[in-house]
Parts: sequence; structure tokens; C-alpha cells
Amino acid sequence: MLTSRERCYRAVRREDVDLIPINLWIDSPEPLNSLLNRLNISDKEKLLKNLKIDFRGFLPGISGLGIGLKGGYKEETYLDSNGRRLHKDMFGVVSATSLDGLTSMYIDNPLRHIEVEKYKFPEIKEEDFSYVEKFRKKYEDYCVIGGTLQSFETACALFGYNEIFTLMIKEPKKVEFVLDKLFEITYKQAELLVEADVDQVYNGDDVGAQTTMLIAPAHWRKFLKPRYEKLAKIIHSGGAFFHFHSDGWIEPIISDLIELGVDVLEPIQPEAMNIKKLKEKFGDKISFEGGISVQRLPFKSKEEIKREVKEAIEILGPTGYTLRPSHTILRGTPIENIVTLYEAADKFRKKY
Repeated sequence: MLTSRERCYRAVRREDVDLIPINLWIDSPEPLNSLLNRLNISDKEKLLKNLKIDFRGFLPGISGLGIGLKGGYKEETYLDSNGRRLHKDMFGVVSATSLDGLTSMYIDNPLRHIEVEKYKFPEIKEEDFSYVEKFRKKYEDYCVIGGTLQSFETACALFGYNEIFTLMIKEPKKVEFVLDKLFEITYKQAELLVEADVDQVYNGDDVGAQTTMLIAPAHWRKFLKPRYEKLAKIIHSGGAFFHFHSDGWIEPIISDLIELGVDVLEPIQPEAMNIKKLKEKFGDKISFEGGISVQRLPFKSKEEIKREVKEAIEILGPTGYTLRPSHTILRGTPIENIVTLYEAADKFRKKY
């Protein structure tokens, strides 16, 4: 029987595994608290053990292992004149949150009124390094994953989405300047994570919508690919794997991701990309994580969930695959459906 760490390592390398690895992403208090109550579990670590999760570290909503940031702009939460709850983060980005807490939107992008040369970028909290080292030792038998700043999404928040795409054409040097500053943060975080012996470094940016890309592939290759390639070299130099995240349809750039050195691609949304075609076309070059529809999970019967889990394992396995819902489990998802998913995952990962 392999340890979780050995199992995940072999899966990423597309070598024989004893079991398909399992992961979890559930980043809001609900349905997390209801799931804990349903299983009569008192803490998140016990939940991970109950669900047979092979990972520890950067699991949104469970824990957030990484090298943090300090400085930048003063963080504050306040009400505006209309009674909206606003939050300003250390990047100076102001967001408004809906009354039910389900949605938020940017309402102030600092680089619309601050010159990029005068903008105050946060700094690395190198003191977090010792915590990561201790975490690694504590979970020595698990696959430990550390998160880094998602630089492109941060740049979009700083400029505003419409503005940054316009500037890529009209003032590309301004975008390059900001991306360089942000990626320097990402690079340093990655260096410290691999020095602390994490197994996977999580990065990437959402560049896919449901049926198209948010950014032209040509612009992605110009502004982002070279920077991800440098990041991959940093990660690999320390013996870790590059775990790349992007939601949505990103088929035009998957070959580029393989070329620059990405090891794991997630979350593989089955509504956006055909998992069978992906496995057939790229399965010998890159490993996948995800593949279970989080959008349809709230509405499926138990039998439909079991069938989807079994089919995902059969298509994306027997190796080079980590099973996980395609995004954070949505609020309103029946708890029995979540339990069924992970019971099926544990059952069928043994019989692929």
C-alpha cells in the first residue's frame, strides 16, 4: 500500500498507482459546516481523513498553505453611503459583497487612478517559511501543496478586466511592468515553497469561460506563457510539480502548458471540455485533476453521481488522474450528494 504522498507522486508521473488519488475543494462555510455535522466530525483534519483525501495544504476552505504577503495598502471593511459592505484588500482593490454573501464584484481598481510606477506592491512574508517547513514534516505521508499569487488575476483586479485587455493592445508596456512586479512575488513564493519541500506548487489563472477563452490565445502566449515558463523552471529546480489551475474552456493553450512544463492541469470542467478527448489527446503528456461536474452535482440522483464518478475514473485513469469535483462544492448542494460522491470515489478508485 502506497502512502498518499507516494500515490500522488506516481499519479502525476503517470506511473502505476494502487489507488486513484482523491482531493477536495470546499471554500465556503456552507456546505462545509453541514458536511461536518452530517458526518459527526469536529474538525477539518478529521473530515479529510474520513473522505480519504490524499492532499494537505492549499485546499481552499480547509487550509491555505503558502508564503503570505505584507505591506501594500491598508486593509479595511466598511459601509458605503448606500449601505453596501465594502472591503479594501492589501492590493488596494475594493470589492462589494452581496447581502447574502454569495457574490462580490470589484468597484474600485486602483491602477485606474494610480500610475503604475507609484503603486505600492506588497512584499513577501518570509517568516512564513518556518511554518511551511513544520507543516511539511507534520504531514510527511501526504501530498503537500502550496499556493502562490495568481498574478494575472491580480493584475485584472488592479486594472479592471476591460481596461487590462485594452491596455494589452494600446499600452502593452504598462501591462508588462505590472505583470513583472506581480510575478516576482509569485517566483519568490515558489522558491520558498520548494525549499520547504512541498510536493506541488499551485498557480495559474482563470482564462477560460464556459465555451470560450477570456483572453485571446495570442495575448496569453505573449503576456503569460514566458512568465509561467520561468515559474515552471523554479518549481522543477526544487523537485516539485507545477500544478496549474484555470476554469473553463482552455483547449487552445493546453499544448502550450505542456510545452512550458505544467505537470497537473485542473479542474477540468466536463461542461466546458470533453474529458475523453482530453485524455486521448494529452493524457500521455500531462496529468489531470477534477473532472466531476460541480455544476450538476446539486441536481443529480445518487445513482447518477456514482455513475459519473465511475466513468471519470475509467476515462481519466488508471493513472495520471486525481479525482475531485471541478470546482468548489456549491452552497445548496445536498449533503447526501457530497457524501455519495466521496463514498463512490473511494469505492471505484480501487477497481479501475
